[in-house]
Amino acid sequence: MKIKVIILFLLVLVSCIKTPITNDYVSPLVVPESFDWKTTESKPVTIQYTSTIIDQYGDTVAASIPPGDYSLIVGKNTTLTIIKDTVVQAGGAIAANAPGGAVKDVIYFPSKSGYATVMFEDLFPSKGDMDVNDAVFDLNLEFHVDNQTRVRSFQINIVPRACGSFYREIALAASLIGLNSATYVREIIHSSSFEPGGIFSSVSSVGGTYMPEPGNRFDVIPLTGDFRAYFSGNPELLINVRDEDPYIPTQPFSVLVSILPSMTFPISSLTFLGTPQPGSVNLDIFGIFGSRSLEVHFKGAVPTNFFNYAFFLSTYKSDFSTADNWVWAILSDRSISYPKEYVKIYHAYPNFKVWAESGGNTATDWHNPAVADSLYSK
Repeated sequence: MKIKVIILFLLVLVSCIKTPITNDYVSPLVVPESFDWKTTESKPVTIQYTSTIIDQYGDTVAASIPPGDYSLIVGKNTTLTIIKDTVVQAGGAIAANAPGGAVKDVIYFPSKSGYATVMFEDLFPSKGDMDVNDAVFDLNLEFHVDNQTRVRSFQINIVPRACGSFYREIALAASLIGLNSATYVREIIHSSSFEPGGIFSSVSSVGGTYMPEPGNRFDVIPLTGDFRAYFSGNPELLINVRDEDPYIPTQPFSVLVSILPSMTFPISSLTFLGTPQPGSVNLDIFGIFGSRSLEVHFKGAVPTNFFNYAFFLSTYKSDFSTADNWVWAILSDRSISYPKEYVKIYHAYPNFKVWAESGGNTATDWHNPAVADSLYSK
């Protein structure tokens, strides 16, 4: 009997240990360990006169912003042009009524009319099928700054596009992390009647207005209850990832986050999808799959208090990358098509492999060219 117990214990122990990469393992991508997978950066810009900033496509990144130091979130291959305003309008030519009643100038990512595409893989800590279409949405950010270039509020605009996950419940969230404070957020206003759902059951919403998730060491901002609710209530698990299925319309939404008056911070200290650094305030976007403890972040991000840190035991790392530096979250600073179900992203976009294996130094426009029949086309 004792021998049977020992054998059973050994079997359980072995089943819980993920075999590390050995010399027999061949990685599909040979990615430098130092590659951070970032497709965006915070570009410092100093404005001496009230000016408008456009990118290489002629899209507005900031309009009629006052003189000062800025940190603009842009794609790594973005070229900015500063155009001095010849006519200065009160409060700037482009303004928004942010909470507090004051008129604020607006800075955009990737641009006023443009969207980035965010793609998540859900099988963390396993690699999954590498199609990175388990939760797909387009993202636009607006940062509302005052005449001292301080962030007073920001708005996250989202267009849901696809669910290729077999998890019945998916949620999206953002976090705001500054090393000098645990609390920046005054209130959150959702464009629809926000229903937190099971994943964010501790969050109470009144008419779409709510506060950050309690119990965290920094601000965690729920962006959805159930992400699937924005796909016309469709009960299917796989939505908009197979051409043989009908296209399901989606409901765009926005989340406005106002900052406590005492905690406004210079736009020049803002970073995006990065590892928090001294003197910076980092905005992170992440996904939650199945249960609150399974968070999927961009590489280098900080998980919340509700994340199950045991997941890191099987990756031998704690930065949301594998031993051979694969990741579960990818962002394109342009709105792009995403792979069909079970099509690996580096097959749909051949230059993706070139980009990743070069450590991001070449083929920065990795979504060109594309293999058309490998991408969802509806």
